[in-house]
Amino acid sequence: IYIESQYFMGSSFMWSNSSDRKVKCNNLVPAEITLKICSKIAAGEKFTVYILLPMWPEGVAGSKQVQDILYWQRSTIESMFKKIHAALVHRMQQCNGESIEVSDYLNFYSLGTREAPSTSIRLGIPSSKDERILAITRRHPVYVHSKMMIVDDEVACIGSANINQRSLDGCRDSEIMTTYWHEDYLATDESIPHHDIHGYRLHIWASLAGFMDNSFRKPNDRECVKLMNSIAQRNWEIYLAEESVDMTSHLLPSPFEFMVEAGKEGELRPRRGLYKGRFPDTHGSVLGARWKILPEILTT
Repeated sequence: IYIESQYFMGSSFMWSNSSDRKVKCNNLVPAEITLKICSKIAAGEKFTVYILLPMWPEGVAGSKQVQDILYWQRSTIESMFKKIHAALVHRMQQCNGESIEVSDYLNFYSLGTREAPSTSIRLGIPSSKDERILAITRRHPVYVHSKMMIVDDEVACIGSANINQRSLDGCRDSEIMTTYWHEDYLATDESIPHHDIHGYRLHIWASLAGFMDNSFRKPNDRECVKLMNSIAQRNWEIYLAEESVDMTSHLLPSPFEFMVEAGKEGELRPRRGLYKGRFPDTHGSVLGARWKILPEILTT
């Protein structure tokens, strides 16, 4: 499964913090993805989900509204990782010697870019603090505003609905979606179809990665997963480096990562390399923070 969405939150009934489970953000998309992954792990089958989100939602990263949204997204994503990790632990206990990781099944990504001083098209003199910072670092997230899901290169759903309660509640925001598929090109237990939707995904991935690789043709293979993650990690190092260079590849890992200590169930943490767990060049916490004055219906 490949997903692009502006927001990603839901299935509050499985969030780690019991006091948050009453929040009316109960669309089933995160839970269904998690259950499908867990069933594939139990069956010893390949299955991978790639999810592309903005580095942070629209607005100022450190603002209370954005931090509130990030808190709900963290609650959603952390709960998914915890359940998948538990399924992996159970599987490895049954199959001695098998080495599998959460990242073999679920990965989150973001987009970003940088430019070298020699190729900058910036005009004028920076007048604000933010402009002065950007003039030095020359880096900025690339915002993800699309809402799309591609499943098995057989079905593509493209529309206006995000993966959040506002879009999926059924009685709040009005949304529209188009679904594409071809009855002569369907996925089987052995392979995915190689037709228009397959070509469409390959075009997207080549655009994000900056090049085309044959491993992209088999997205559920570990070789493909590891390549996508290595591209994202290499770009992340460029994105955080002191020297500013032109980036021709824009795929980044999510600014958070799932960390597991011995004997514990794991938790979501800011990605290593981030100063005080903040987004680069901002005061915004990667993990977000609850703003209890704001009604949850406005940020879920």
